[in-house]
Parts: sequence; structure tokens; C-alpha cells
Amino acid sequence: MNVIVAKNAGFCWGVKRAVTLSRDAARKKGGRIYTYGPLIHNRSVIKRLEAEGVHVLPEHADAHAAGAATLIIRAHGVPPGDTQRLVDAGYDVIDGTCPHVVKIQKEVARAHKAGRTIVIVGDSDHAEVRGLLGFCGGKGIVVAGVDEIAAVPRDEPVTVVAQSTLDEETFAAVSHAVKNHCADAAIVDTRCNATAKTQREAIALCAQVDAIVIVGGRDSANTNRLAQLCREQGVRTFHVEEAGELRDSEFAGVATVGITAGSSTPDWLIAEVAERLRAMPPARALNTEH
Repeated sequence: MNVIVAKNAGFCWGVKRAVTLSRDAARKKGGRIYTYGPLIHNRSVIKRLEAEGVHVLPEHADAHAAGAATLIIRAHGVPPGDTQRLVDAGYDVIDGTCPHVVKIQKEVARAHKAGRTIVIVGDSDHAEVRGLLGFCGGKGIVVAGVDEIAAVPRDEPVTVVAQSTLDEETFAAVSHAVKNHCADAAIVDTRCNATAKTQREAIALCAQVDAIVIVGGRDSANTNRLAQLCREQGVRTFHVEEAGELRDSEFAGVATVGITAGSSTPDWLIAEVAERLRAMPPARALNTEH
């Protein structure tokens, strides 16, 4: 089987930075090392970090640092109140927030200070969005699509930002709707360029293959969006977290398969999936899309 791996698949630079900070802390610092919630949305990476001595401290855990304890803020960021609470609890806090997310946090804080209502286009349950809400006093409005625009006040100045991993189409549609809905709407495109590039590349790859495999955590928003985009292209799409989930029979009739991955997926997981696909024997029956 011919396997094509997308050039920009896998770790973005913000995730790579957070993982490096965690590993460096485990090697160089004494005492216990924690991340505040899962560092990234990839269970395989979290397991490896655990093996290296980096443990997950549940969000909002009522835990005080006893002795030397280091805590890394995850790549998605957290509300400023959480960071201060952890410092007050005695942790040596290392900020692993993606620098791009930090820029969004600052934009939200600036607009909020100027008296503008913040509209965040994204998933209200996503860690990044919950963190952003903390930079506008918890008073921001989160909308997932144009059907939720009614929640945005017409008579207040609003600033619209995006969850960093949001797709271009959704942000454009919501931004257009808000502009028509509000008298004073400032649109700030805060989407991550790396995410946008990976999404465009995935769509282009779909035209070259018989099937495509998306590698990444099922709780990863950008990985799920990649899978959705590929399905929308009409190509057989498989979303897996690791190579062991792949079944020979599912790739019957497939001559060329593409691989891409979410921004929290390490190179070694992508390589394992590619190796598994290349090792598949010829199949005899055609299967349906997953």
C-alpha cells in the first residue's frame, strides 16, 4: 500500500514547547512535577510523561504544594485566577501556555478593559475557551455557530475572537453574522496559522488518496475537526489514537492511503501508524467509511 504522510501533520510548535518544558522540568528540577490538567489532548503522550515523572494534577484540585513541587500550565492556558491560586498554594509555576494562545488572552483582556463585550467563537467546554473567559472576568459570550448569534447583545460594542484551532469557514460565517447583528463589532482573527495550514493540507491530500487516517486524541478538538473536514471531501476517513486500532479488512481496495494528525500527536505515533499501514496485506472485501 502506498502511504502519503502530510508534511505538517503532528505537533505544532506550541505543543512541542509545552512538552519540552515538562520534560526539562522532570530532568532538572527536584521534587514533584505536575501539569495542571492534561498538558495536551493525547493520552499516549500523557502516559509517556507520567513514566518520565510528570504527573497530572486535576483542575481545581484543593492541593497545596508540600515541599518542592513544580507545576506546568498546559498548552491551552488557564484563567489568571487559577494561576495565582497555584502560586499562592506554593507551587513553582512554569507557564506552558502556547504563545499564540497568550496573544489571544492579551487581546481579550485589552478589549474587556476597554469596556467591550467579548465574543469567543469556539467550544464552550474546551480548556482554551474556559481559560480565555477568565481574561474577561467570566463575562464573555461563547458561540459555536451562527445559530447562537442571538445571545450577542446588539447595543453593546463587541470584540470577536476565535478559539485558536477553529476552522476558517466557521469563523468567517460567525464574524459576518455578528457584523450584521451589532452596530459596533470588531473582528480579530485569532486562529492559529499552523492549524489552518494543517486543515488545508488535509483537504488537498484527500484528492490524492483512496482513504485517509487521522491520528490523534478523540478529545482533541483540532483532530476531530480534521476528521470532519476529510469526511466532507467524500473520502473514507478513519480517526485513530494509535496504530493498534487499524484493521486490515477496513482498507480493502485501498491502493493509496493518506495520513495526517492533530497538533497534539507526536511524530512517533504517526510513524507507527504509517508502518502498520505499509505492512498490511492485500485485502479482499470493500468496507464502509468509519
